[in-house]
Amino acid sequence: MAPYHSHIQLRDADSKLKIAQVLRAEFLSHQCTEACLIHRSEASLAGLDLERDLNNDEINQCKLSLSFQPTSKKRKAPEAPNVSRKVARISDEAAISRPFPVILSQTEKDDIVREFRAATNNHSLERHECSFCGKLESAVDIKMKAVHDLDISLLNRAVEKLREVSRQNRIQSFEPSSLINNSYVLCHLCCLSVAHKKFSSIPVRSYANGLWIGKIPIELCDLTFLEEQCIARARATRCMYKISLGPSGQFAARGNVCILPQDSASLLN
Repeated sequence: MAPYHSHIQLRDADSKLKIAQVLRAEFLSHQCTEACLIHRSEASLAGLDLERDLNNDEINQCKLSLSFQPTSKKRKAPEAPNVSRKVARISDEAAISRPFPVILSQTEKDDIVREFRAATNNHSLERHECSFCGKLESAVDIKMKAVHDLDISLLNRAVEKLREVSRQNRIQSFEPSSLINNSYVLCHLCCLSVAHKKFSSIPVRSYANGLWIGKIPIELCDLTFLEEQCIARARATRCMYKISLGPSGQFAARGNVCILPQDSASLLN
């Protein structure tokens, strides 16, 4: 019976088998728990003598008798916490004590309207093209530099090298059509490269840094703000191509690549 009870080990700390007297003493002083296979009280009801060792037939008989005994103890399901779903009603006194929103004065209303008009007028929404990188910058944030006051020799030397390497004679250091009143238009990024009336370094996104893309196509001219945002944020979602076995016995990609464009309807959100 001892091996079928929890917390009773057949071997001691030195991994030696315990003698029958030690196991019997531990078994008689043992308090049965739910982890025990055969409880002492149930074994006594089955007619087994706990003072002697059990044989296999007696153990099997005890298991069979225990399997057909109805249990008298039933576990109760845990009770759910009593949570009230009723919304607390606001009394009339609490509603009356709430402060009503303060009505703005006429001066504050005039200031709000004036700031709204200043942020949405033509001058605030107007944008100009940067002469050196083509970035559209707000008319409020651009810097104007007269042609005779700004030295662009550093950009011209870089463009000459690009023409030789790429064999593209159309590359220019600035866009002539972007000049306003014989002055260069500089965005905030290109202004960081200007010091002491000359370019101390080549702007990262400038034409002279190899980012010349040529003339803008007619289809992309005179776009609205929403159209520019959709085109700038649209990306190809996935590409599909076929891999076939080539004449050399190796797989290679052949045929036309099918590009599935992004749905522009999701960009409107």
